[in-house]
Amino acid sequence: MAKKQVYSFVEKKYSGNSVMAMGLSLCSVIVLLVLLLVSFFLKGQVGAWIGAVGFLGIASAVCGLAYGFASFKDDCKSYFLARFGTILSAVDIAAWFFIVCIGLASA
Repeated sequence: MAKKQVYSFVEKKYSGNSVMAMGLSLCSVIVLLVLLLVSFFLKGQVGAWIGAVGFLGIASAVCGLAYGFASFKDDCKSYFLARFGTILSAVDIAAWFFIVCIGLASA
């Protein structure tokens, strides 16, 4: 006999921490891409302000990672945003670390 399909219409809720983790990690990615494009179009002749904006991107990636880990402790039905935000924040931190190391090596 064929297996009967069961449909669930329960709404899966996301925790506030997972939404914050996702938002902060996306903010960090956007800041990284904008700064890379600005630096490319200005051929590296940017002032010290780019470092301050870059620090904002680093801080948002670290905060996104902290919110991502905190979101796993929340009681919610879906951890998709928590997982994706945490992984994206970890990749952001690695990319920022790589860029900072390149900058220190060339100085």
